[in-house]
Amino acid sequence: ASSLAVGSTVKLMEGGTPVEYIVVNQGIPENSSLYDSSCDGTWLLRKDIHSSRQWDTSSSNDYTTSSINTWLNGEFFNGLGSAEQSTIKQVKIPYSTGGVNYTINSGVNGLDTKVFLVGNTEVNFASSPVDGAKLDYFGTDTTNRRIAYYNGSISRWYLRSAAIESSRGVIYIDTDGTSSSLNATSNLGIRPALILPGNARFDETTMLLKW
Repeated sequence: ASSLAVGSTVKLMEGGTPVEYIVVNQGIPENSSLYDSSCDGTWLLRKDIHSSRQWDTSSSNDYTTSSINTWLNGEFFNGLGSAEQSTIKQVKIPYSTGGVNYTINSGVNGLDTKVFLVGNTEVNFASSPVDGAKLDYFGTDTTNRRIAYYNGSISRWYLRSAAIESSRGVIYIDTDGTSSSLNATSNLGIRPALILPGNARFDETTMLLKW
């Protein structure tokens, strides 16, 4: 995995079907201290939107207790193939708490997780919250690279970042690659992200993850 070029695609099994994921970073993003050593690996982001879902059913923008965090590490993770489940790293990712008095929890205090949504800064937005560092894939042609498809149509998709102006808003990527925010109960696209160890292996022909 560590030899794969950023921007290349590999395949992971979801519900018995191979699905494309983009290599979006190698190693800790920009060597930022916001990540602990668990995040040193090959970062993958689902190429297309998986489904349209609520970020949180109770209108809270606390990512740690969000419905989407529960779903990603429960139903979604459990639907991955055996090789995927045994290989995906347990990591600690930085995240922001919502509201005007928000804080950034990072490093060893990051959220313990396996599957997650990418954050505001990771997709190269300069606005607050600074809840991570830029992923290399989003360093060039950034606006276009933020655009994602759901069932063949360009669609909006959620980040893990809480809007700092309220306790209910969540940041999302619009259809033109810019960002905005709305209530966490809204249904928008979900693109799972995860990190593999650098020594994970892929079949050279199919680009499927191997044991």
